[in-house]
Amino acid sequence: MRRILTLLISFVLISFSVPPTANSASVVVITEPTHRLTDGVFFDDQLSFELSPAGRLGQLVYLPSPGVRSWQVDPATISEIVAMSAGYGVIDGGVASGQIIAQQWLAQFIKVSKPAKVSYITYGNPSAYWANEIPKNQLTYVNALSEINLEAFLGKAVVGSAPISGVQQSLSKPAVNIFKYAQRQINLLATVVGQKELDLYQLRLMQLLNPNLDEEKLNILIKDFDQSITKMRSKLKIKSIKFTVTSENEELPITIVNDFDSVVKLKLSTRALNSKVEVAQVEEITVAAKSKQQLLLPLKVLAPGDSRLLTQLTNLENKPVGYPVYINLKLAVISPVATWITSGAAILLFIGALIQSVRRVRRRQ
Repeated sequence: MRRILTLLISFVLISFSVPPTANSASVVVITEPTHRLTDGVFFDDQLSFELSPAGRLGQLVYLPSPGVRSWQVDPATISEIVAMSAGYGVIDGGVASGQIIAQQWLAQFIKVSKPAKVSYITYGNPSAYWANEIPKNQLTYVNALSEINLEAFLGKAVVGSAPISGVQQSLSKPAVNIFKYAQRQINLLATVVGQKELDLYQLRLMQLLNPNLDEEKLNILIKDFDQSITKMRSKLKIKSIKFTVTSENEELPITIVNDFDSVVKLKLSTRALNSKVEVAQVEEITVAAKSKQQLLLPLKVLAPGDSRLLTQLTNLENKPVGYPVYINLKLAVISPVATWITSGAAILLFIGALIQSVRRVRRRQ
């Protein structure tokens, strides 16, 4: 009996002395919903607390953990911490106190993760449901960016991707419509500009699909994101202007603006909104990066008055990019018919005056 009791006590002591992670690696997940607006400005200073030794992210890297560990890391979170470590401001005017905290956290994270395996989380840790519903055709590309960004920060290879979040984010119908509209615009612009110029907007969309964003913050971030898509779409535009046309056949100087860093090849689609003018179509246009280009749009006036042109830039497959623009026309041109009528009336008046003069001469005689 004493021998059995001794064995039981020994077994219990051994069980308590062996750490639970000795036979299986503990997985540490580093991810945090965004604390920045689309332009990179922080809207609060909550992240600095999370990175402190007492915060959620701080405890993950500062508290000792026995055994082999593997890490699942969201590159979007690392990107925000790196931005904080370089110095930052808070949009509400609050005190930005996290620069040193962020620097210390990054140094500690690199130290503790160096001997362990690291895998990447899809940028922004989006909901799997919406990631496969809205930017579904871009998911492979986003994952490639996630891996590249994380490897560049760590200075070593990562071992693959972590499972995407299975939580379905609750999104209102207007929010879904904004996200789908944004994705369509990103896809359209990708047909004329370099993909890298659109990465900011694509990755931002993934961040906003994070199911851990609370509703109040999400509504603010969606509004901010929608405004950024408007600015992105306006980088290719036609300058709106009014013209007074004084001749039957005219060439209107139209200015195309390209604010992207890529050379773009476009078409100009133009339609007259009434029958007073006819307008020719302009084929391929090449516009240099960060520049303006003027082209001449052939126009034929059929009747005097006012008219309007609806102009739209398209890609080479005739799909619209940028916003449509209306060009107002004042047609101060006398048509040939009106010229003939005026000339005929003038001749008749001259003949009438001549007859009157002859009659007066005869009367005097």
